[in-house]
Amino acid sequence: MKPHIMLIGLGRFGRNHLRVLRELQTEGSCELCAVVDSDTTVLKDLKDDVKTSTDYRDLLDSVDAVDLVTPTSTHYSIAKDCLITGKDVFVEKPLTTSSKLCQELVNLANEEKKILMAGHIFRYNKAIQMVKELLSNGSVGKVHFLSGHFTGITNPRQDLGVIFNYAVHHIDSYDYLLNLLPTNVKCSVGYFLGRQKLEDIALIILNYPLNVLGIIEVSWMIPEKVRDLTIVGSEMSITSDLLYQTLDVHQARIIRSGSNLVADNQGSKRIQLNFEEPLRVELLDYLNSVVTRKQPLVNGQVALRVIKIAEKAIDSARSNEWVKINHEA
Repeated sequence: MKPHIMLIGLGRFGRNHLRVLRELQTEGSCELCAVVDSDTTVLKDLKDDVKTSTDYRDLLDSVDAVDLVTPTSTHYSIAKDCLITGKDVFVEKPLTTSSKLCQELVNLANEEKKILMAGHIFRYNKAIQMVKELLSNGSVGKVHFLSGHFTGITNPRQDLGVIFNYAVHHIDSYDYLLNLLPTNVKCSVGYFLGRQKLEDIALIILNYPLNVLGIIEVSWMIPEKVRDLTIVGSEMSITSDLLYQTLDVHQARIIRSGSNLVADNQGSKRIQLNFEEPLRVELLDYLNSVVTRKQPLVNGQVALRVIKIAEKAIDSARSNEWVKINHEA
């Protein structure tokens, strides 16, 4: 079975989805049957082999599944319509603008027995996958803390601040790598562009069980484009550039020598990784789920956890206090 796919949204990242779906169609993994965007001018350059419309509802009957890459404020209503009409749905991150709306979509997908997947693309990064392997086999030892940055000057989003837009990447990656959920969060934000509900920089600290700390810095005002990850463990540390999928392991740690604490640095080495486009791997996972009916790596429940944590980070920034994260609520 080749899933018949509709792409909704041809904005900046939507065009990346279009390119990858075209490649996957050529390889026989899917049939891109329909493309939808509210702007008719971006539809004019598409090939004649795909149906187009400014309204996704016109073409729902011609597809099995939907790839939704529109502004976050539209995710809930469009995804809900698609699920109700019996379509599997992929939604770019974040799944919705609130945990309440996300829970409703998760419940609906379960009721309709449909795939609901969110685009937390870092899980499909080759470097993240290798870090997961190193953590799982015990090479790092006891994890002490993680630190990550997602920065780079760009046009600010009109519907989201940097926590929902950027920080969710590392929030999800930390949960995936640690297989733990944070218990509380402290967050500080800055509003510099005259929009008091849309933060332009955020510094987040997450406390996890087992005395693990997670640190995240995100901003669309910092000039340098950075997507990185550092993990410090009892046996060694890892640094990774997630843009280029590089990964270095450092045989460096603090050890006790008598009554003293001593830095023991035995050097570093790079683990060679074959670069693989995360979006391609991500969409292949979605297509496989549509065919096999197995849950994807990032299902709706995963997306819900991320949104709950992001909401608590915003609560912390507003109250200037540590906020407890109740994952049962």
